[in-house]
Amino acid sequence: MSEAQIQLDKDSVVLVLGGAQGITSELVKHMSQAYPCTYVLVGRSADPRNLVTNSELEAFKTKEEIRAYLIKSGTFTSPSEIEKETIKVYKNNQILRTIRDMEQLGNTIIYQSLDLCDENGLSELINSIYEKYNRLDGVIHGAGLLEDKLFKQKTTSSFGRVFDTKVKPLRVLAEQLRTDCQFVVLFSSIASVYGNKGQTDYAAANSVLDDYANALNKKLKGKVISINWDSWKGAGMVSPTLETEYERRGISLIPLDQGKEIFLNEIKYGTESQVLIMSGSNW
Repeated sequence: MSEAQIQLDKDSVVLVLGGAQGITSELVKHMSQAYPCTYVLVGRSADPRNLVTNSELEAFKTKEEIRAYLIKSGTFTSPSEIEKETIKVYKNNQILRTIRDMEQLGNTIIYQSLDLCDENGLSELINSIYEKYNRLDGVIHGAGLLEDKLFKQKTTSSFGRVFDTKVKPLRVLAEQLRTDCQFVVLFSSIASVYGNKGQTDYAAANSVLDDYANALNKKLKGKVISINWDSWKGAGMVSPTLETEYERRGISLIPLDQGKEIFLNEIKYGTESQVLIMSGSNW
């Protein structure tokens, strides 16, 4: 295979939006094994390292384990309180595991709590990265939000949340990134290519990502890729229940290990600004 088109060493800095949990964290972890350096992970949750947490709870990997523990503890009385706390603990555990796993691989991890709809906040963060390191070698924009509903049932605020989480960071990246940035990877979706029931907002946001990849490509010396991902097996936004339903209907999902390799190869060797990645048996 030809030589990789990106050159990252231990002094390199990579910014990852939405990178501390879900499928983005899995892919970035895999990348950090090949390219150990400084990764700045951005997410809406607070830094779990700053929270006083129960060490027993920290060990749990599934929502079911966390929920059962919380019910048994008797601290929360209503089901809605238990559910809210379960989601919070689950997210914290995921973020903590991502940070620790990446640190064990020899990376320096900075976690920044930020709502990506806050353009000024993101702008300040990028400025501070340039001030501190005088470089920003790559950006992965993997943040996303789903609030699936039929179009007639959607509210403008819900549409805005889903759309803005994907789109607002793009303008900041276009304005703030220096031309020597080696790569920008935008996590788009198959929904922007084929559409998906209940996802007009998500499909619209992702199609903007696809167009921006072209525009950014003209500005940066490095590569810009928008990846239209299909659904993932065992990770990402597909719940285990939905996964079972997909399998029943013969819909194939991207296997995690293969997807991770494809992702890394796209960063290393990819030449297209828009790439559709889906599981083969869908044909």
